[in-house]
Amino acid sequence: MKLKSIILSAVALAVSASSQAQIKVKTDAGDMSVRFMGRTNFDAGTYLFSDAKVNDEHNGVAMNDTRLGVLANFDEKFSAKIEICYASKAISFRDLWIGYKLNDNSTITAGNHFQPYGAKPLGLSYKFVEDASADYAFCPSRKIGVSYAYTSDPFNFTAGLFSDGNVDNGKNIDKGWSLAAKAIYRPILDESTVLHIGLAPMFVQSPNTVSFTGSIPTTVVSNGLIGTGALDPKNYLRMEAEAIFISGKLYVEGHYMAANVNDIKFTTVDTAGISTSTTESAYLDGFYAQASYMIIGDKQNYNKKTGLAANASPKSLEVLARISHLNLDADHVKAGKQTDFTLGANYFFSKNLNLKLNYIFASVKDGDNYSFVQTRLQFSF
Repeated sequence: MKLKSIILSAVALAVSASSQAQIKVKTDAGDMSVRFMGRTNFDAGTYLFSDAKVNDEHNGVAMNDTRLGVLANFDEKFSAKIEICYASKAISFRDLWIGYKLNDNSTITAGNHFQPYGAKPLGLSYKFVEDASADYAFCPSRKIGVSYAYTSDPFNFTAGLFSDGNVDNGKNIDKGWSLAAKAIYRPILDESTVLHIGLAPMFVQSPNTVSFTGSIPTTVVSNGLIGTGALDPKNYLRMEAEAIFISGKLYVEGHYMAANVNDIKFTTVDTAGISTSTTESAYLDGFYAQASYMIIGDKQNYNKKTGLAANASPKSLEVLARISHLNLDADHVKAGKQTDFTLGANYFFSKNLNLKLNYIFASVKDGDNYSFVQTRLQFSF
């Protein structure tokens, strides 16, 4: 069967199944509940102006990041998720894990899943069309590992040990490791008000190189305005501090992110042609702050389990703004600085369909400015 036929059949099955929310299956091993899920994004965007061409493209349309997945619960305490993604003309795995429920507050998860850092664990661009440039630069992707998560009204705590490789990156066994944790404290949590404070350190020991890249927060045009290139450190430490405040229709969020990259290998050549190797460290950082307000709708929604924003209720309209700054300059790493501003509006037709509109202005340290408009129609189930 051709790949296209497989994808279309899977979509039809998933949409049909999702209309019934969950399917209960009886097997010889016991009862199982299965939920099909997925999403696809219809994106369109254009440059209003730019001081320099980015990949010689100034507008575009895309069906970006189509996903299909299955979430299963079985034997009362076990769960599992498989999610595949079709993007850039290729199919790859995203979530691929199994979980065990210790009690009502605690779970253990093993497999390919997100490390506790940044906003990506909730999914692609939960408020805006695309992630903030600072989050894009510092937040790692899914990794293979084992993690423990505890959730209550005042506290979230997640910690795990992960391989520095992932499910798609080859047969190399020596991929290094990372130790990540995130702690969230909520002194206020009720129906209309939330105060959330979080900290997340991550230590990485890896034979692999690492790079940090800033880009215009859009998915229509592939771009990288600034970037460190491949660094070869002995190890590095990622750090994050975050805060969220919700009061009725108002939502305010801020993140500070940094990486201390240790013992990077550098080679310099003097005028006589003699090369010298040294090891240096680099401290790179960035931040973003965003706010949104419901023009139509009762209140902002918050997901206690993920510790992040949740989609608004159907027939809601919100306006939002974000500033993001990325500093990839250090003593021996001169990759540049970037600041971008995003204004947006989101309308939620239903829990399955929403429309996003973003205006983005980005400026880099050499004086180049970029202005971009993008819209996204997102269907999910």
